[in-house]
Amino acid sequence: MKHLLRHTLAAATVSLALATASFAAEEETGFVDIGELIPSAKGQFVEVNLSPALLKFAARIAKAHEPDAADIVGDIQRIRVNVVGLDEANREANVEKIEAVRSRLEKAGWHRMVTVREHHKGDDVAVFAKMQGEDAIEGLVVTVISHKGEAVFVNIVGSIKADKIAALAEKYDIEPLRRVKIKVKA
Repeated sequence: MKHLLRHTLAAATVSLALATASFAAEEETGFVDIGELIPSAKGQFVEVNLSPALLKFAARIAKAHEPDAADIVGDIQRIRVNVVGLDEANREANVEKIEAVRSRLEKAGWHRMVTVREHHKGDDVAVFAKMQGEDAIEGLVVTVISHKGEAVFVNIVGSIKADKIAALAEKYDIEPLRRVKIKVKA
């Protein structure tokens, strides 16, 4: 009986810890959980997950040589990138997941920044931003269903401020970033 009680208590503790960690990630502003994308038998599969600790580490390393870039990286909390090859076995399930995420973001009030739908089985792209006031993005999601037979999902979580991006563009003469405007009409 004593062992059964210990095992039950241990299982309950582990379950609570996992549920709390999962809930905390879901509650992280700007975080979007797409779940696991299904790899194809022959195609590519890439998954990159940069945690807050790794990003803070990278910011500390960059601070000595590139303080402006380190400042921007220091404001990022999480980055997830998935690229998965699509074939007959996994196409439908992965496309459904991406479309479900797009629908969920629209219902949650995310701003759709970019939509590209090419004719004749071309690329299907959607980019969403969760705004933090008028001057910052706290979440960015990029979804791509490519005519080349791959699906892409990117989620960047953190405080991405327009003035910091503009300063970086000026300092390093990055012309496309100079034109970025992050104001959204309510």
